[in-house]
Amino acid sequence: MARCLAGDEDAWAELWQRYGPVVKAVARRAGCDDEEARDVLQRVALVALQDLGRLRESAKLPGWLAGIARYQALEMVRRRRPGEKLHAWSAVIEADPGRAIDRDRELAILRQALLRVDERCRRLIRRLDLKEPADSYREVAEAEGLSPTSIGPIRRRCLRRLGKIFDRLSQAGSGDHYQGEE
Repeated sequence: MARCLAGDEDAWAELWQRYGPVVKAVARRAGCDDEEARDVLQRVALVALQDLGRLRESAKLPGWLAGIARYQALEMVRRRRPGEKLHAWSAVIEADPGRAIDRDRELAILRQALLRVDERCRRLIRRLDLKEPADSYREVAEAEGLSPTSIGPIRRRCLRRLGKIFDRLSQAGSGDHYQGEE
């Protein structure tokens, strides 16, 4: 980090070689496609270039970059899909060391929510949103015996179902209290 702040171009290249894939993974998990994930990486690099000097502890760099990536990615998704509610569960899978206890609880709720969506939705969400790198729509379509053009709408319906279940489980305070089906 000190070398980056001193303007060492090799240090910047090393930083992005190490953390670029993390930033792109955060963007993909937030709902960005590959092109959007590259855009998010560029935005995060610009913010880092401008604000890296404000970061006091180098150990916080990965979480700081992931947080910036999450924000930039969610903003990109919001602009692309105006009016569509983004669910809290989408940010749960991102590492945030300062929220370890909350994150563990939310991951447990997410696991419970995943068990309550139908099997096809579970497979699609795992392959398109939780797997890194995510499978392509074409790969998922072939495996599911569907048209590639149908994967996006099915995925959106599955994510909405998962989001509703996650929200209800979160409001109940535990994955054990919600009994409803979607």
